Amino acid sequence: MRNSWMKSAVLLLGMSLGGSALMAQQATTPAPEAATPSARPQLTAEQKQQLAELRANARDQAAIIRNDQALTAEQKRAKLKALRASTREQMKSTLTPQQQKAFATRRAERKDRIAAKLGLTPEQQSKLKELSASNRQQRQAVLTNPALTNDQKQAQLTQIRQASKAQLATILTPEQLAQFQQMRMAHRRGKQG
Repeated sequence: MRNSWMKSAVLLLGMSLGGSALMAQQATTPAPEAATPSARPQLTAEQKQQLAELRANARDQAAIIRNDQALTAEQKRAKLKALRASTREQMKSTLTPQQQKAFATRRAERKDRIAAKLGLTPEQQSKLKELSASNRQQRQAVLTNPALTNDQKQAQLTQIRQASKAQLATILTPEQLAQFQQMRMAHRRGKQG
């Protein structure tokens, strides 16, 4: 199932960036020479290998879950969510406390860079954070509602996504929205390439 529009928006805005993707990128990119407070932490060869193995195993397990015909869509989502959480914890345990702190700092800095690039005001940032939290709660309520069929859930998730898109347009200026959409497309191309 494709990520929803809002999940991409939230990801790009850095409001709820997952640690595993960031660690994966940082683990495979050489560290810069200069040691600044926000510099990428140095990973040992063993850590790089462990992280690569964890990512590969997680990809394999996710593929197995996605292709398991015995599971319902809701069961697949629950298993994938548990897999992501487990993988994130395993990756975190591979890092030293200093490396964990450095990665957390880099995530916060990335969020700030995106906000600065879009020229977000503190009020806009607050509204985007609220929108993100609201969407997460609404999606979770739909996904865990046993009274809904999968088709009904999909329809409600589409409504949430459309409402979120409309709300995003009221928070961002037309220029910010256009720039955000360009950033999102570039991010998607980067993930595919």
